[in-house]
Amino acid sequence: MSSPSRATLLGLFAAFCALPAQADILLASRQTLVEPGLPLTLIAVATHGEALPDELPARIVIGARAVKLTLHASGPAGNAQREYDVAFPPELEGTGRIELMNEASSVLLVQLKPGVRAAPPVDNLARIQGHEEETGVVNLGRRKPALSEHEPMYFVAGTRGGKETARFQLSFKYRIFDPDGWVSDLPFGQALTGLHFGYTQTSLWDLSGHSRPFRDTTYKPSFFYELGPYRMIGSRHTLSAQAGYEHQSNGRDGSDSRSIDTLFIRPNWRWEIDENTHFSASVKLFDYLDKDRNNRDIAEYRGHALVNLRFGNDDGWLLQAEGYPGQFGSLQLDLSYRLKRLLLADAGGFLHFQYFNGYGESMIDYNHSGPSQFRVGFSIVR
Repeated sequence: MSSPSRATLLGLFAAFCALPAQADILLASRQTLVEPGLPLTLIAVATHGEALPDELPARIVIGARAVKLTLHASGPAGNAQREYDVAFPPELEGTGRIELMNEASSVLLVQLKPGVRAAPPVDNLARIQGHEEETGVVNLGRRKPALSEHEPMYFVAGTRGGKETARFQLSFKYRIFDPDGWVSDLPFGQALTGLHFGYTQTSLWDLSGHSRPFRDTTYKPSFFYELGPYRMIGSRHTLSAQAGYEHQSNGRDGSDSRSIDTLFIRPNWRWEIDENTHFSASVKLFDYLDKDRNNRDIAEYRGHALVNLRFGNDDGWLLQAEGYPGQFGSLQLDLSYRLKRLLLADAGGFLHFQYFNGYGESMIDYNHSGPSQFRVGFSIVR
């Protein structure tokens, strides 16, 4: 085996500096940034001088998720040092740490780049040796954390008709069953991992009124099944869908009470125009199971569809248009820009501009339309 390069020696030295006292194997690599679909080549060094096997069971930990891997030897054993290759599930992205499962080892940090076109879900060794074509469909949602974003989360404020108002929204979704948990061992268990609970809360805040009251708040819990997002290998198009039950209520009683119960289906299509720009479209089709007596005619205003269009860059400007089409519908435009491009590199969140025009900015006003409203603020999910 040829002598290690200077970069390799530096990597081994760095690994040794962070090495736990009981570690038996050092892990190092000439690269720490992994391109989508490509394997990572690393070097393992046995600190006690023993020969290394052809395969080493390992895992990569990204956030709260741990995924099992296998390191496959790509070079001969000798001098207690050996090269290995490892490939990663195509849906993984972000910063992770690689460590051996059956041996005490150092930890190797790597950055997995997200792919515009996902890599294939084929056997690791076959992909490394180039014996398998990149074909098939990848479920990009499989490795998402159990708790994740659902709808945009923001705080925006503005003035209309001499009154200052703010609008803010909180939202999340929770995957009920883990794809890597015990349920996946049951018959049809993998199908259950698409079940989700979602929750969104949207409030209108009157900043000009006495004691600054909340004008109205909409509470929106839901149970739904999510498919995907799925992407064909080599394609720039991604498809996903949600279907389930949703309740909306403003939590008030008497003449101010508003609520609906609906069944919905929401297909979504996303097109990666290039590495920096995408366009997506979704239509949420729904029908009413029940309505409050105070909003029996809400279908005349909201209809049976909610249309959403998005265009822009996930790391820059992003424009979203959403609304209920029809004579008494509404239109909301959201334009946002990632703040890390303006401030520090690791600053989070987005500068957010919002425009609303039409009926039903809140449930209390489902059948009322006022002057158009422009607000500006901050968002953490868009």
